[in-house]
Amino acid sequence: MNAGPTVSLVRDLPLSAGGDLVTRLAHERDPVRAVVELVWNAIDAEAETVRVTLKRSDMDAIESVTVEDDGHGITSEEVQATFGRIGGSWKALATRSKNDKRGLHGNLGEGRLRAFALGSRVTWASESVNTAGIRERVVIEGAKERAEPFSWDVEPSTATVTGTVVTALNEQDRSLNSLTSDSTLTMLSSHFAPVLLNDETLTVVFDGAKLDPADEILDDTTVEVVLDSDADAHISVRIIEWRTGRHRAVYFGEDAERFVVEISGAELENQTAFSAYVTWGGFDVDSLSELGLGEMASDPAGAVWRATKKAVREHFASRRRSRRRDQIDEWKNKGIYPYSEEPTTEADKAERAVFDIVSSALVPQIPKRKDGAQLTLNLLRDALKTDPENLALLVSEFVALTEQDREALTKLLSETTLAGVIRAANLVTSRRKFLAGLEHLLFDPEDSKKVGERDHLHKILEHELWIFGEEYHFMNSERGLTQMLRTHLQLEGLPDGKVEPVKRWDGKSGRVDLHVAAKSQEHDRVRHLVVELKAPDVSAGRKERDQIEDYVNVVVSTPAFASERAKWDFILVVTDYDEVIENSFKSDNREIGLVLEPEQKPGRPAVRAYVRRWSDIIAENKRRLDFVTSSLEFDPSLAEGLAFIREEYAEMIPEDLTSDEAEEPKT
Repeated sequence: MNAGPTVSLVRDLPLSAGGDLVTRLAHERDPVRAVVELVWNAIDAEAETVRVTLKRSDMDAIESVTVEDDGHGITSEEVQATFGRIGGSWKALATRSKNDKRGLHGNLGEGRLRAFALGSRVTWASESVNTAGIRERVVIEGAKERAEPFSWDVEPSTATVTGTVVTALNEQDRSLNSLTSDSTLTMLSSHFAPVLLNDETLTVVFDGAKLDPADEILDDTTVEVVLDSDADAHISVRIIEWRTGRHRAVYFGEDAERFVVEISGAELENQTAFSAYVTWGGFDVDSLSELGLGEMASDPAGAVWRATKKAVREHFASRRRSRRRDQIDEWKNKGIYPYSEEPTTEADKAERAVFDIVSSALVPQIPKRKDGAQLTLNLLRDALKTDPENLALLVSEFVALTEQDREALTKLLSETTLAGVIRAANLVTSRRKFLAGLEHLLFDPEDSKKVGERDHLHKILEHELWIFGEEYHFMNSERGLTQMLRTHLQLEGLPDGKVEPVKRWDGKSGRVDLHVAAKSQEHDRVRHLVVELKAPDVSAGRKERDQIEDYVNVVVSTPAFASERAKWDFILVVTDYDEVIENSFKSDNREIGLVLEPEQKPGRPAVRAYVRRWSDIIAENKRRLDFVTSSLEFDPSLAEGLAFIREEYAEMIPEDLTSDEAEEPKT
């Protein structure tokens, strides 16, 4: 007598597993892996068509994920055995699917809990035929926040087909963006390739796109390998290279239809996406379970793994040699191979071999256009000859350029040299690092107290005069007014041997910190820059302003300085200044700090005096460099700036600033 359910009854479904395991799996947050597990469950249920549907909101957010299959479904008799036990599925005790249609993939019973990565509420609605031949509908509902996450119900069904529909509702608006990533479809195709390639009856559709690994196959090779532990035993290794993606895995099974063990193949080949399918009739439950141990597995599992590893590595080494020969021949035919003669010495042969290997590995990144490809190959050759240690850095940076940037570099190198480009870039980055280090020496609450005017700042700045202007390349450092006059006379082309001492208005000899002078190339003009430095702890006021005004008066009033062709700029550089200085600024020139500009008299030089803050000077220099450093994508840290100062001027800074202890800003 046939018997079947006649009433609907909701039942709780206690999970038979450790609470920690249930909690961990229920909180998995990998949506792609959750889809993979649900699709495998459908495949193990002997489905011929599995369809994954993503339902989107008006804002294009994923509201729900549905996995629908036409497999044999879940009967009321199987709920507890197949669904209630986590970590010990019935599949662990079976090798074939329910009706002996396929070899089984899953065996841990964890897939249903991973479904919570897709939504906080998940429903399995399954149409099936029980052992009594009665059609029934089993509905299992899961909610992640419940102590017992699942409950189920069974009722008679009039459906004519079997199958299961899993629906995950994203009620908490969790981000499921990984499901729509460009790489997801490729990853899924590679993952399900073993069963899709070996079972023509199976179709998997993800978000409207059919998974068809056959379209992604770049190469398909099968090799027979002898086990080192048994000369009479052979394994078959089918190696499929994929056109895209990063899938690298090795599958093991008794025959071409059953690959029940999957192991990462990344250690065997790390450049090409591939799947290797290893079949051997000698596999049993014990040997299959040991394969995950790899090298530590005992024979025969260990022997199978060693043979597989050797076969896969030899295959890709052979493929690379072949592709390398073909690529080199192509470059030679195009006339862009950077070596014209055959190597004669052992060193030449070694260099050529390294070049061929590196250039061949970079083929996907080398420009397709002839001029871009030729530039890249020449750069590689020159790097091998002149700086092999930094070859990897040069290559990684150049091949990462966009086509537009490569074309710009190609044009630039047609007008200058690579060495010139490198020197210019190095100059700019060095200056940015110097500014970062100088800023610390001037403004750090602790370290600025240790920095002296003449002992430190003066000595450093006489080597970095660009900070005041690129045109000042001639310098006399910490000299008196008399020496300043000699410099002036030299630039004027006048004799400077017998010069009367120059005194300030009070009869004292004056000494300027930096006298920087250069002869302008336009209109035969001579320009002078006089920089008066003050220590970081000095805030300029009336005394300092009077000092620089004294220098202005000396130049204006001393007959020896008389020249209409000369222009003098005096700059008092300080950390800060008071209201006396503020009130001295010319209203139209407050931003640049102009405090004095006497009217130029006939036969006398033009003279201007400024009071500038270090912060303003540093900011101006940063702005000048920004247009280059933004293109270089270089923004030095404080540590890099201090490291530059220490390396370049270790003997010119306070001793306790020469260690790494000052690399971090004080708080």
